[in-house]
Amino acid sequence: MEELLRQLTTLVQGLVDDMSVLKQDMQTVKQKLGQLEQRVDKLEQRMDKQEEELRWLKEQMKENTEMIKVIRDNQLEQRSIQDGMRHEIASLRGEMAGIREQMATKDQLSRLREQMATKEDISLIHQRLDYQLGRIARVEEEMYLLKKVD
Repeated sequence: MEELLRQLTTLVQGLVDDMSVLKQDMQTVKQKLGQLEQRVDKLEQRMDKQEEELRWLKEQMKENTEMIKVIRDNQLEQRSIQDGMRHEIASLRGEMAGIREQMATKDQLSRLREQMATKEDISLIHQRLDYQLGRIARVEEEMYLLKKVD
């Protein structure tokens, strides 16, 4: 019986030791579970931050897309204006070429100057005109007097 008691005591002591080891293991598991919960909380916080950044990036991307559309539309408008200006410039160049063709050269201008009356010529023409007007006035006066006498 003593033997049995010793065996029983040994068994109970073994169970007690096993229970102590099991308690320590449970403590370790609890600590690791607590650490795991902290890490999960940190991950959730990081995920929240990333979701916020993603939302902000989507908003920014939408704004950038709108700006790009406006810039593209403006660029198309500017190209259209430039095309119009090119056509206008080409038209003006054509008109200028036509004007150049019609312009007198230096030689032609010299000949025209030679053909033009000088101040002396104009003065003589005025004198002749005055003389002729005077004659006409006298003739008209004589005609008037002759008509009156008749």
